Amino acid sequence: MERSDHLDRDSVVPLYFQLQEILKEKIELGLWNAGEALPPEEELCATYDVSRTVVRQALAILEQDRQIIRVRGSGTFVAVPKVEQRAGGFSRLLDSATPGAQITILDARTQTASRRIGAQLNLKSDSDILRVMSLLHIRDVPVALFDSFFPVSDSTELRRILPRAFPSVLTNRPRRTIELTKTEVTIETSFCSKWEAEQLAIPFRGAVFVTLIVEHRAAGHQDRPFEVARAVYRADRVQFHLELSGHSAIPQATWQLSEAN
Repeated sequence: MERSDHLDRDSVVPLYFQLQEILKEKIELGLWNAGEALPPEEELCATYDVSRTVVRQALAILEQDRQIIRVRGSGTFVAVPKVEQRAGGFSRLLDSATPGAQITILDARTQTASRRIGAQLNLKSDSDILRVMSLLHIRDVPVALFDSFFPVSDSTELRRILPRAFPSVLTNRPRRTIELTKTEVTIETSFCSKWEAEQLAIPFRGAVFVTLIVEHRAAGHQDRPFEVARAVYRADRVQFHLELSGHSAIPQATWQLSEAN
């Protein structure tokens, strides 16, 4: 028997906790894939020579950690992996491979920057910008709506991958020619408009998180604004987290897909 399957009966660590660590390791190594059934409780009891109480305590921990799903009358199954994404704009979304993500471009056009957007992007007055409106689906569920603005001079690669008709699912991603650096994010709660509700498939004036974003890109030894965006997230499907660390590190906001209510 491999070491990873060994239960140390002389350890101060309870058998149920050791067992859940073994099962968790097998899941993370891909020995059981998402949606695949774990062995029945009786088989686990026989394999590890433990009581059903030990097995059920181990499975309870894994269920609490959302590693598994237990379905009465059907069995125990490996849960679909958690979706977690750094909070940011459309460009940050393209820069990361979010599991189960589909991006639909609702509209894309060149227009003159407003005074506020121009100032945030450090542009001269009356500069042209690229506006992209997009909708993020995770596992076929609409999760977030983005309204993003880019300097035309910085958006050549982005414009190359955008579809010509709308709405269209984005099938290509830009080459990583732009290094995104810091993200400025403001998060507030609000209620969605009628159009936002239609796009996100939630009731009119349903609760949402609104994020106001400025993405920066590397420019020599400095950063410069690359994207200004407003993103609307479904409050019933998304949880936001703020990650703090020592040594004067910049806090980072992330969002995680929650279970449906």
